[in-house]
Amino acid sequence: MTWQWASVWPIWLIAALGAVVVGVAQPQDALVWLPIVLGVCTLTAFAVQLGGPTVPGLVDRLAAAVLGSIVILAIATAALVLLALL
Repeated sequence: MTWQWASVWPIWLIAALGAVVVGVAQPQDALVWLPIVLGVCTLTAFAVQLGGPTVPGLVDRLAAAVLGSIVILAIATAALVLLALL
């Protein structure tokens, strides 16, 4: 794995950690806080991808980072909504 693609998974890790923090700290307000986590992930992805040398594949890596974050946070949202219904 090259450093370019290795710069994608930390964004996913931030999304997962953010989802866990929201789930533990504010489970009732998850629908408010999870979009904020997505915004942080998006801004961080831009910073990481544009902070290094801009090489071909920038858009692919940025899309992978953001779409992965969306998937992670969508799963977290579904889990927190189901837990709230119980």
